Amino acid sequence: MSHPRIIPRKVWWDLEAKSYTEIAQELPTNDDTLRRWIAIYAVYYLNFKNRYPGEFYYKFLEDSKNSKYVVVDFTIPKLIIETRDSIGSSDTTIAKCQTLETEEEISNHLQENNIDPELFTPPWTGDYPLD
Repeated sequence: MSHPRIIPRKVWWDLEAKSYTEIAQELPTNDDTLRRWIAIYAVYYLNFKNRYPGEFYYKFLEDSKNSKYVVVDFTIPKLIIETRDSIGSSDTTIAKCQTLETEEEISNHLQENNIDPELFTPPWTGDYPLD
């Protein structure tokens, strides 16, 4: 009997311990001009009320602020990644964005979308483009 595939425990526990606000993995794409990622954000860590002046979050995070987590699947043109120092939300194309409340809901969402949960990593280990 095989065990269910889950996000690696260290990666999940570090997300829950606020070591980082998102975990991600790069996904394949059929378009050679694009790169694609899926990320899980712990939205409940973000402070939407008492921000520093000028501090902002990506629109998908603002739209998810009443949820615990958001899973976002997006692409960015390779040319933008290769030629810009920073990437904004207008540079991304969001394919799917789903708010969720529990790890079980996240696991179900990943399974329904054929995403391997075992490939999630901290953002800095997977060349994740969003800051």
